[in-house]
Amino acid sequence: MVWTGLAAAACALVAVSGVVAVTTGRMLPTLQGRVVRPALWGLGQLVFAAGMATGISLRWWAGSLAMGDAAGAAALVLIVFGCVLHWRAQHPASR
Repeated sequence: MVWTGLAAAACALVAVSGVVAVTTGRMLPTLQGRVVRPALWGLGQLVFAAGMATGISLRWWAGSLAMGDAAGAAALVLIVFGCVLHWRAQHPASR
């Protein structure tokens, strides 16, 4: 149960940094030089946090093994999509 609480706290921190990046455009000092589009990076953080939350909550509370596997797959897809948004935020928009 302790690990679930720590994972939920990490998920909340990731989501807060995403909300700050989307609304204000502010980033952590280590990311300011690399990230070209902070709003897109913040959206990636929010999608990544949604994947983490899905993996934390639905995976363990699923009624059957198939539902648990589906929740794990959905969490993986969200986490990968968040990483893709992070990658796109580090490059200028194509014309």
